[in-house]
Amino acid sequence: MEKVNELVKEIKKNITQVTASQKDEVRVMRAMMNDKEYVVDVYGKDGVEGTFCPSEAVRAMSSSVLASAAKIPQAEAIGLMENYEFKKSEASNLVDLSKEFVSTYVHTGRKLPFGGRSDSDIGVSLKEVEAGMRTYPKQTGVDANGKPVFGHGERYVGAYESLKVHAPCPAWKK
Repeated sequence: MEKVNELVKEIKKNITQVTASQKDEVRVMRAMMNDKEYVVDVYGKDGVEGTFCPSEAVRAMSSSVLASAAKIPQAEAIGLMENYEFKKSEASNLVDLSKEFVSTYVHTGRKLPFGGRSDSDIGVSLKEVEAGMRTYPKQTGVDANGKPVFGHGERYVGAYESLKVHAPCPAWKK
């Protein structure tokens, strides 16, 4: 079983550019689901308000589903889930569900706060970008040394949706 903090360090150490990686998403999610020692502090306007353990949360949800579906006592379901190791396919499903939740929720028009952490208080909301002309860097030639020379190009872009990130200085840092 991979530990979350070690996995995050490994991924950070081995990346050369910021790109998406479905493989890493699933690895991190699976580690979070299985690593009972991974706990984060949750911050509010006055500082630390509590902790959150993703493994405990997913096990509590799973034991509740198991107890209801199998019609067994909750205590028995908790015992069964205590030693269960979540699989790659389950982590992949949870990654997909999490992404779809964010994508769907922002369409309500409300901001989605991700919860405060020691150095951040991040949230996102939907931003509608109007259609119009956009400028972009465009190579216009080559200088005497063979290096490219850039100017600006323009192109019409239709209306689209984007995410606006809200990341003020956390109140507990002020």
